Amino acid sequence: MTNPTLRAFSFEPETFRSIALALQMYRKNGLPPLEAPSTAPLIVDWSRTLLPFPGIIGTSETAPILEPVFAFSEDDSWALLSRGWVRLENHVDDRLDTDSRIIP
Repeated sequence: MTNPTLRAFSFEPETFRSIALALQMYRKNGLPPLEAPSTAPLIVDWSRTLLPFPGIIGTSETAPILEPVFAFSEDDSWALLSRGWVRLENHVDDRLDTDSRIIP
């Protein structure tokens, strides 16, 4: 996996309008505005990252991801990426033991 810099992510103005609308709807309803939440993309074994930008790292289907993140739901079950809301499962920190090793 490469380490993209913020410059590697170029967003069109429409992307920011879409993100702003998604945040307004979330603020109004408290839920991601989705037609069918169960069909939203899923990211597993995820964690927040601050380097090289505020983002999320994890696995989507079988591909590793490292993408900028614009918001998390209050319960950390959803994240707002440039492509829209994605579901989150298995936060890595929830599976660390006291010695900071991932446990099965």
